[in-house]
Parts: sequence; structure tokens; C-alpha cells
Amino acid sequence: MAAEHPTAPQRAERLAADREAVRRVIGVGISDEEFDQAPDVRGNIYKIAADKARDHPRRQRRQP
Repeated sequence: MAAEHPTAPQRAERLAADREAVRRVIGVGISDEEFDQAPDVRGNIYKIAADKARDHPRRQRRQP
């Protein structure tokens, strides 16, 4: 259950590791402040996916 609900220190550690991975991949130094000002990319992707799934024709309810 702990893996499903990480503690605040675990979340902070994951965030730091993710940011470091992004810095290595793109090869550009991005400060934590710049990350904090960036848009919520993952949240936007989830929203787009949810909108598409909701609007997909096969997901429409059939009328009896």
C-alpha cells in the first residue's frame, strides 16, 4: 500500500530524480524554478486523452 501512496519525502525524491533525468535527456540546464513555472504537461496529456476517450464514437451510449 505504501507504493500506492508515497510519502511527501518519497514524492520529493521522485520529483528531483525526474527533473534530473529531463535535464540529462535534453542536455539543457533547467532550474527548479523554471520547472515550477512550466505547464503541467502530464496533466494536460491526461485531460486530452480523457476528452478523446469520452468523445470516441465507440464510447457513445447506444439508444435502446
